[in-house]
Amino acid sequence: MKPDDFESQLQRQPLRGLPAVWRAEILSAAQEAVAQAEPVKPLVPVSWWRELLWPCPQAWAGLAAVWVVIFGLNWANNRPAEGQTLMARRELTPEERMAFIEQQRLLASLLEAQVVVSPPPPAEKIHPPRSEVDVDRRRAYRKISETFFV
Repeated sequence: MKPDDFESQLQRQPLRGLPAVWRAEILSAAQEAVAQAEPVKPLVPVSWWRELLWPCPQAWAGLAAVWVVIFGLNWANNRPAEGQTLMARRELTPEERMAFIEQQRLLASLLEAQVVVSPPPPAEKIHPPRSEVDVDRRRAYRKISETFFV
């Protein structure tokens, strides 16, 4: 019998139904298994930051608290003092403005007098170190050339 003949013979046979007793047993076993199974939790995507913080959340919380304190101290120190804000708001009198301009001129003249540009030092020729190996090699070449080429 060829495989094609076998397949055609199977196609001609009518399908038998499942016995009602077996069907009832299979369905009751499946329903019991579903009732006894634990409810499936929906999959929640785990964010990368939870994976990062999970090993020791107390340490990370402490580090965050330290950063909050650092930012608070930085903010507290950057606020101008009461006297500084009053001086910044006050207009300068013409005499004070002239004194300030004179101070700036004096400072500029002092800085120009102190700035002295010196030429760069001359570059020295750096010779590579000579070793005894080179001297021995030269002596050997001389001996060879005197021996064979003289």
